[in-house]
Amino acid sequence: MGVAVGVLGLGALVLLDARTDAWRQAEQASANLTRALEADIARNIHTYDLSLQGTSAALSQPGLDQATPEVRHMALFDRAGVAEYLGSVLVLNAEGTIVANSTSLVPERLNFADRDYFRVHQDRAEAGLYISRPYQSRLRRGDPSIAISRRLPGAERFQGVVMGAMRLAYFQDLFSKLDLGSQGSVTLLRTDGTVVARHPFREGDVGRDLSGSDTFRRISASPFGRFVANAPLDGVERLYTFRHVGDLPLILSVGVSTAEVYAAWWNKVSSLGSILLVLGGATVALCLLFKREMLRRLEAEKALTEAAERLSVIAATDGLTGLANRRQFDAVLDREWRRAARNALPVSLLLLDADFFKAYNDRYGHQKGDEVLRGIAACIRSVLRRPGDTGARYGGEEFVVILPDTDAAGAWTMAERLRDAVAALEIPHAASPIGLVSVSIGIATAYPQRGQLPDPFVEEADCALYDAKRGGRNRVCAAVPIASVLSPPTKLAQKQ
Repeated sequence: MGVAVGVLGLGALVLLDARTDAWRQAEQASANLTRALEADIARNIHTYDLSLQGTSAALSQPGLDQATPEVRHMALFDRAGVAEYLGSVLVLNAEGTIVANSTSLVPERLNFADRDYFRVHQDRAEAGLYISRPYQSRLRRGDPSIAISRRLPGAERFQGVVMGAMRLAYFQDLFSKLDLGSQGSVTLLRTDGTVVARHPFREGDVGRDLSGSDTFRRISASPFGRFVANAPLDGVERLYTFRHVGDLPLILSVGVSTAEVYAAWWNKVSSLGSILLVLGGATVALCLLFKREMLRRLEAEKALTEAAERLSVIAATDGLTGLANRRQFDAVLDREWRRAARNALPVSLLLLDADFFKAYNDRYGHQKGDEVLRGIAACIRSVLRRPGDTGARYGGEEFVVILPDTDAAGAWTMAERLRDAVAALEIPHAASPIGLVSVSIGIATAYPQRGQLPDPFVEEADCALYDAKRGGRNRVCAAVPIASVLSPPTKLAQKQ
């Protein structure tokens, strides 16, 4: 069996290492792709921004207003260039009306004061380069675009805005060339959570606000990083690698489906796992044959051990009361006596007897008498709280309690608790003067010395018990120790 486990364990380690490699490669590929896309987008936007800055600088040249429309157009837009995805570059006056258009000598008198890229610069002189939310172009018949804009310089008051339209088709075409698997995705967002572009493209995704999603909060919290999460747009679990696009208010996120990351690894698991299972199965089959024989032997040994344990318990337990029997009592007393002698500690003994028990049996029968003995045993168990305290049936209706590390005062307290517990049973006993079952208890306390035997100790407890019976029963009496055996001597007054 160990060989099979070893083979399977080795195979599992190889597969786990391959799984780690697959994940590491996916992380590296995603990071490289994200950096490449981020650099391309940042470069193009900054190129467009240079065109805007050139237009803004040309507007401030003296005498431009007196130039012909052709010369003025060339001066303003000669650095705009011709780009496939760049729309019109517009100059808007302080009211938001077009005053210059890179695609026309005579601009249409349209007003864009309602656009966010105009309002931002109108309200905030320090806005700098601004990238707008996606919108439908009014000049290109609804072509989805974003605006890259700057405020025109003015010393005292708002002069207007220069903006360039960038078609979202640029991002869609750029993203569509990537191979991210059937469930991969690339998303470009503004830092306020607005989706600018996404692949795969779905109607309604562009312009959607993701600022309330957990995914966006994690993306916006750091300049770059990676994590695994379920996409807020389609619910697919992906490994997201993200970067902020330069110093622009944009974030690029590349998501690779975790299921597709491990697809090739699962194929390896299925082939290598099948081989390992066949080898492991053959090994297990051989081991099972051997194990069956071993189990038979172990079961036989276990049965013998359990039988021996049961016999040991039976040999040490009184069958009627469940307490220790006389033989177990002798063993425990000898052990505690020696321990007390080694540690110079006291040990106490309670010997108790059911009062008028023969008369109880004669009147109520032996079955009722057995119930009384079981009740007394239950009382003994209830008052013994320490693990080392031991209760035993001494013989007939007599019981004994060993109290290690207990002086005479403590033993007296325990004896009274036990006597009260038996009285609290309120078992009727017509032959008793008090009308209820009761017990008489004798106490002996000793400080054993090395080499001394416990026999005189038990005799002292027995004498104290007889003193309690002669004194009227239902009481506790303490023995007067024999000075030659017990030291230091202890004596407690009898309870009257």
